[in-house]
Amino acid sequence: MSKKLIQLRDRYHDYRRLMEVRTEPNATGELIICGTPIIFDKPYDLGFTFNGKKVYEVISRGSFVGADYVDVPLKYNHNDCKGTPARTTSKNEVGRLTISVLDDRVDMRANLLPTSGGKDLYMEVEAGTVSQMSWAFIQDRESEVVTETADSITFTVNKVLRVFDVSAVDFGANSETTIYARRKGDLDERAQQLDELACQAYRDKIKILGNL
Repeated sequence: MSKKLIQLRDRYHDYRRLMEVRTEPNATGELIICGTPIIFDKPYDLGFTFNGKKVYEVISRGSFVGADYVDVPLKYNHNDCKGTPARTTSKNEVGRLTISVLDDRVDMRANLLPTSGGKDLYMEVEAGTVSQMSWAFIQDRESEVVTETADSITFTVNKVLRVFDVSAVDFGANSETTIYARRKGDLDERAQQLDELACQAYRDKIKILGNL
């Protein structure tokens, strides 16, 4: 395996699936946003094809059992350009990110700090200029399942180890996101392995015929 591919596989998963984020009406003047960054057992189109087949990823029901999501910050486009307006370990209600793992999905609710970054993010979500959710995580790769049909390839994540952040994003999956590059690398490696198996089978056949 190439060094570049190893780095891609070891990097956390930048999972941009275009889930909606919205503001929550309240009478106290608090800056509250909420959303659903994950829906279990729902295939998400990763936005590219491999050998003519569409590629999907699924986060399975039960994948969060035992997962570490105790210390998770809320980000904007997965970076700190607007600070950290909420975190699961906040000592106060204002500034707290709450992650709720339900039977069919994962919900989030953030009571944003009234900093310039928190206010800006709230205003952008309220206006609709930022309208999507994302999350970054590490999974147990040994539990992952790859399913291939005549017209699709699906990666199923069965065990999430740690959630690094939940992020409001203004763009979704494309060729620049980690998940795109990682899955493309996985498929290139898989195709190479299949080609090698086919070549070895052909060599074995020639050897058998040569011994007749």
